Amino acid sequence: MKRRMRVTSAGLALAAWAGLVGLLGQAWAQGMGLDTVERSSSGLINWTEGWVQSTGLGAPPEKSSGPGQARAMAQRAAYAVAVRNLLEAVKGVRVDSATLVENYIVTNDVIKTQVTGFVRGAQVVKTDVQPDGGVEVTVRVPLWGADSLLNAFAAEKGLQSKDLPPDSPAGEGVTGLVIDARGLGVKPACFPTVVDDKGQVVYGPETVDKAEAEKNGMVQYRTLPKDAKISSWFGEEAYVIRPVQLSPMPREGRRPLKIKGADKAGLLKANIMISSEDAQKIRGDGQMKGALGRSRVVVVTDPLIGGMEGRLPDAAPETDTVLAALPNDSR
Repeated sequence: MKRRMRVTSAGLALAAWAGLVGLLGQAWAQGMGLDTVERSSSGLINWTEGWVQSTGLGAPPEKSSGPGQARAMAQRAAYAVAVRNLLEAVKGVRVDSATLVENYIVTNDVIKTQVTGFVRGAQVVKTDVQPDGGVEVTVRVPLWGADSLLNAFAAEKGLQSKDLPPDSPAGEGVTGLVIDARGLGVKPACFPTVVDDKGQVVYGPETVDKAEAEKNGMVQYRTLPKDAKISSWFGEEAYVIRPVQLSPMPREGRRPLKIKGADKAGLLKANIMISSEDAQKIRGDGQMKGALGRSRVVVVTDPLIGGMEGRLPDAAPETDTVLAALPNDSR
């Protein structure tokens, strides 16, 4: 009996470790890093997957013709509150390093009409009925993609179609750009700009193809702990075996150029400064023009920066435990 108990304990330990590995594998397969999520009192912005989300709670009326009507009325009230919260959350989205969505809504009637109409058409992603009959509704709108927030600002930011060179042949050339901005306090934005230490633009709205930016966003933000090695998460040196047959190609491809950001820039700290040496690497690479034009750019942020957090996509509450359980060189 005792022997069987020892085996069972060992099996449980092995299963627990497999669970940790499985969760990290999920992070790798869905984005090779943790989602960069920014929270506010009105909602949250997922800068990795590209959406803004808010919730609203509706209470059942004191008088109704029955439980069905009471629930329907509570659900309508919850949806109205959720959309109102969502508009406030959207207003706080950084368009670029100098302007919030709210600034455009105040000064530009066309954009105001587009944004408010866009928010009113928010998708309901979750409806929960509370024990007291109240209803909580969660709504979401996309940052990029079809009918997204980014579309409303494409003309204002001067996005244009580009004549992009063909992709590099398989196994040859760089496939994208990864900027390690940890420790700089960089904040995500829809239209960030990368500049060299002389202030010259390396990547920005003027260098990206309009269709590619509208489809996938200009930049994908991901979060890693400060002591995690970039080479362990991005590129062919990555230590995790990615299940190619099950997972899509990562945004930056398998051979990205990996560089370290030098500083943040702009009023809202959304632009990134890089060294002249790294800027020259980018400008001097014939394949990089196509990669940048296709917005194959990833910015790695800190787990916690002024309301920012890192989390697994649809993560279980044990995410922090998973990270804490791993040695530093494995995170």
